[in-house]
Amino acid sequence: MDTPSPEISDLDATDPAIYRSWREDSVRFNDLDPLWHLTSTAFMVMFETARILFVRTAGQASQVDPVGWMLVNGNITYLSQVHFPSTVKIGTRVQRLGRSSVTTVQGMFNGDRCAATLVTTLVLVDRDLDRSTPLPDDLKRHLQILSDTGSLSAD
Repeated sequence: MDTPSPEISDLDATDPAIYRSWREDSVRFNDLDPLWHLTSTAFMVMFETARILFVRTAGQASQVDPVGWMLVNGNITYLSQVHFPSTVKIGTRVQRLGRSSVTTVQGMFNGDRCAATLVTTLVLVDRDLDRSTPLPDDLKRHLQILSDTGSLSAD
């Protein structure tokens, strides 16, 4: 049975106020296309880094092993161009917790402008069995705390 998170579908993913977990990244020269815009690949790499650090932080706190995350779906919306040189901030939070999956939502901000949003579904996989495995309760709890507070230090 799915464990509902706070209903993010009612919130604006372009609003930085919905995010508590943040990561900064620098736009590198090799992230650019011939028009000096951040490439779609670079957007995805930056989103991926922030998302992996988010789930890894929760996983380390719950000591979930030997498992891994598999990306099974991703939907990106590009809203504005990002140029070199600049720094972006990426917010990440849980949208939904399922039996063996988590849906995350992310926003990438360049200054006060949201440049893109990304919604992904990740499935927790038991590497030894090569199949999905249920999300442990403590992992669900840590993912939700990280979404709500941006930190697990109070846990």
